[in-house]
Amino acid sequence: VVGGQCVNSFCAIRPPGHHAGLELRSMNAISNGFCLFNAAACAAIFATTPRSQGGLGLRRVCVIDFDVHHGNGTQDILCSTYDPRFLYV
Repeated sequence: VVGGQCVNSFCAIRPPGHHAGLELRSMNAISNGFCLFNAAACAAIFATTPRSQGGLGLRRVCVIDFDVHHGNGTQDILCSTYDPRFLYV
């Protein structure tokens, strides 16, 4: 997508850290599931950062968390700003 060879992509990956949020216990969770670094949220932010600021310059990113339980940290980071560049499902 970034190189212009295709218009869409899907990455079936399992990055760790979907409980790591803006605070130690995001969204008032009892635990953060031993997650310290949210790789999916960081990748989404990097992907939408303008190229002039060192990012990839994508207009939109959709993060689909298909784990069996809620990724409260990813939701906390990407949805707390109501930024239309991010869709978290």
